[in-house]
Amino acid sequence: MPERNISSELILLVSLNDEGSFSRLWAREKGRRPAMRGPAFMFNDHTTSMTAEEERFLDAAEYGNIPVVRKMLEESTTLNVNCVDYMGQNALQLAVGNEHLEVMELLLRRDNLARIGDALLLAISKGYVRIVEAILAHPSFQASERLTRSPCELQDDDFYSYDEDGTRFSPDITPIILAAHCQKYEVVHMLLLKGARIERPHDYFCKCPECTEKQGKDAFSHSRLRINAYRGLASPAYLSLSSEDPVLTALELSNELTKLANIEKEFKDYKILEMFLNSVFFLEIYF
Repeated sequence: MPERNISSELILLVSLNDEGSFSRLWAREKGRRPAMRGPAFMFNDHTTSMTAEEERFLDAAEYGNIPVVRKMLEESTTLNVNCVDYMGQNALQLAVGNEHLEVMELLLRRDNLARIGDALLLAISKGYVRIVEAILAHPSFQASERLTRSPCELQDDDFYSYDEDGTRFSPDITPIILAAHCQKYEVVHMLLLKGARIERPHDYFCKCPECTEKQGKDAFSHSRLRINAYRGLASPAYLSLSSEDPVLTALELSNELTKLANIEKEFKDYKILEMFLNSVFFLEIYF
């Protein structure tokens, strides 16, 4: 028996019964971008159902329906602007993920808006420079720690989502580390002007209280934090914009990575980064 195309049958059925419904369905499917599920989606409890009002609100945010979003924000007394869909995404994340700048700006005017940090990381990963700029102008970024500390270091509010389904980024990733990983030169420059920096990790054998605590609590997460930081530091985008002498900085980093590659052999990224930095140094010298 040939495989049935349920989507085609559904559209055909709607078109036969209601031309207007077909037009709306086609417009929605055409404008939809695939939602990004977190790695723990299959194991999380998603029994909480949305109200009809919340579903309409999230739908409007996802598809960039500015009049509906504005009307609901201004007139509804029962709307929870931080409600999430069945994938764990709130209206701000849906608007940012679909590059709806105007909808995002409407949402950012609301007090007590959650997951602004997640929205920033999402915009950075997609390279939406105007959206990144608009989010960075939000009053919540007046505190510099918002740009210098990772989600795992800011677990005292709702700036980030702390369940794996609400975000698809590692909890030790800061905005500038992500921008460096993604080679977003303009965003890196923007964040540097805001005072954001990538801190050089402590020596591997450092016995300071902070390193001792992190190593004892979760050795793997501590190692992952280190490799993510070094990937950011070795990024051409970060090297070229943050250092007065990128070649010298690359050589110093290469020496550090050579040592780490011999110590943490399970992380092949150290060797890859070392080879990359050596090639940068070679090209600068001979060309």
